[in-house]
Amino acid sequence: MEISTFELLVKRIAPPPADPAVARRVVQGYFLTIANLEDRDFTYQLEFHVSRPNPVDPDRNLAGNAFVAFDIAGENTTLALSPVMPSPVTPVFTTRFRLPAKQTASVQLLPDLTRPGLLNEANPDVEIRGFVRLRLPALRQGIFLRPQSNSPVKVLLNPEVRGTFLPNDLAARGGDFDQINYPLELASGKGLNEVEPDRGFFPIDPVIVSEVVNDRPPLDVINPPMIDLSLLSPTARAEVLAETLAQVDPSAENLNTVSDLLSKLEIPIRMEPVNR
Repeated sequence: MEISTFELLVKRIAPPPADPAVARRVVQGYFLTIANLEDRDFTYQLEFHVSRPNPVDPDRNLAGNAFVAFDIAGENTTLALSPVMPSPVTPVFTTRFRLPAKQTASVQLLPDLTRPGLLNEANPDVEIRGFVRLRLPALRQGIFLRPQSNSPVKVLLNPEVRGTFLPNDLAARGGDFDQINYPLELASGKGLNEVEPDRGFFPIDPVIVSEVVNDRPPLDVINPPMIDLSLLSPTARAEVLAETLAQVDPSAENLNTVSDLLSKLEIPIRMEPVNR
């Protein structure tokens, strides 16, 4: 489900030629409060879909510019922020976290101020925006990915923007800075939401295509441990599926196994051997 938009900033509130004496720098992050209303623990996944800059600009990408912090009722824990490969229509970065039953957490997408020289730049220009999607991902059990629930899961959501204005004489000042904090509109229009669980599926793994037809080289795209087809565009999804199926050893046993898997995924394709 879509949650809201997001925007990260590390830049002056007014760009040059505005007088830098009055154009303070703002550091702005995205904060999501999420409560698991169910009676059991769940693993959630956030997807950050980033607007693609044109032309390419490293200051408009989450890679190297941001990190994710997670907190329930203690110190912040840093979560992995991973790019989706191969890239869908727009750059997508994901993070996962386990939220116990009836617990509330704060998940924060923040600018990485430890980037060398960032706060020393006269006119920093980190500006990254996009939208956020929440999923209840299927989890690996053996060789399958299985749904975490058979029904939608209830959550409470509250997205916010929080920012701090840094004075130009930062090194000479104390820690009392002006701040901003305002809520963002939820895509659903309400705080109480239900997240549909991802359906289980059979992941595309290197072992699945270890035996390939001699006249077809293995695909580079299947080298990662798993490809989540649900994150790809329809065209990319079809290409990955078609190329992978084309590399399966065409024995009757293998084709029957693949056909059964496709049937479970409700994909109307049946594979049968063809005499050449």
